[in-house]
Amino acid sequence: MTQDLKNETSPLVSREDTQINVDSEKNSSSAWTLLKVIPAIAMVYAGSAYAIDSTGSIFMDTHSVSPDSISPQRPNSSVFTESYFRCPPGNYLNNTDENFAKKNKRLQAVVEKLLLKGWVTNSREEYKSQYETRGYAVFESPIWPGPSSCATLPDEVWTSENNKWYYEFEPDHCPTGVTKQVFEDYPFEFHVNWKVASTSFSSYLPSEYGSYSKVSEDTATPDDYLVVSSVRYPLARFVSGVGELMQRSMNHYCPSGYCNSDGDPTNSYDNETMWKLWHQTTWYPLMCNETEMSFNKTGSRWETVPECHFNFDHLAEIVTAFVRDNKCKFYYYAAEHFISQAAFVTQNDGNAHDIDILIRLEDLDNGLDQLAKRLNHTQTKSFPDLNSATNKPGGLPSESQIYEILDLIPDLTIDLCWIYAQDFICFEYELPEVCKGLF
Repeated sequence: MTQDLKNETSPLVSREDTQINVDSEKNSSSAWTLLKVIPAIAMVYAGSAYAIDSTGSIFMDTHSVSPDSISPQRPNSSVFTESYFRCPPGNYLNNTDENFAKKNKRLQAVVEKLLLKGWVTNSREEYKSQYETRGYAVFESPIWPGPSSCATLPDEVWTSENNKWYYEFEPDHCPTGVTKQVFEDYPFEFHVNWKVASTSFSSYLPSEYGSYSKVSEDTATPDDYLVVSSVRYPLARFVSGVGELMQRSMNHYCPSGYCNSDGDPTNSYDNETMWKLWHQTTWYPLMCNETEMSFNKTGSRWETVPECHFNFDHLAEIVTAFVRDNKCKFYYYAAEHFISQAAFVTQNDGNAHDIDILIRLEDLDNGLDQLAKRLNHTQTKSFPDLNSATNKPGGLPSESQIYEILDLIPDLTIDLCWIYAQDFICFEYELPEVCKGLF
């Protein structure tokens, strides 16, 4: 039994893929949500052609449709000017109203370009989406376009039989189960961001700022509390995520040690994890054909039976598959490590709370200093280097080797720029050379 890796690295698409995909059987509000945020783009909804002019007004192309095809449901005009394609709110990174508006305009232009590229929306991504209540969308949101071929999962039959009532595509919000630190002696809470030194931050902040409460990610922010989070250069975070998933799937090694070595029944890593990865991804079958797992009690860790070994000759194909699965927003074990950082930084139910301080990992010392000054605190602790690749089992590609593949196949980097456009724009990261001029 094999899985074919489709070539999806090129940003070019066929003419057949250029129609906006809106499910006419859905309530019309979802279609209007899409229409209200894309200016000057012609669309098709329930057999009727609509367009939005530069003022944000919706009009119908009467030359292409008949009066009988007009939908009788029409929301009031106030919603047409509302846009979900925007940055997370807050004055982080010294945001001014003018700067924030420029970022949002640039971000909305990205979505227009994606539609012109032939990317489409996918109604299957609507499961538990939160962009409407949060107030802004991210790449994983159902209204954010993706390649039309991505509407088909790697194994539809297996999914219908084994994963019908759960995520098929990545959630568009901070993963459920994530906890945030709400400090008691200093008025701030920290929103962890996976693959942005999350293990190190979770250790450092309590040592520096004292006692805290650990609460779920959907808990409301206390009044008069600062919201603090961290971000990282998007390509570096992606590469780190690839390394993380390789460790978990090949060496069965997690940030705290061998995955579920303590036998915790609430841990999601178990004897079915590789079986699920084989059916939910295109990258795992390229690394290992084995899905059977056995728990080695002597070594206190899970192992595939027989054991798999990484084939470095397949590295380019594997990295290509990681990019494609990320571009397609496929859901699978630990896929949340690739979710947009714009989704991670907001951690409260309902409308997004303003973010006050964003610590960029590349400017860590200045970010920590800014936090200390805002809290009138003198730093006394050093920031630890935890969950480092140097402390993990070997036999896998280094981050530099993964970067080499991205350099060797520029279309992969271009795809990642489109995927993480919001993180590049909102968190003020410079685009890699191959992406300059895209947006």
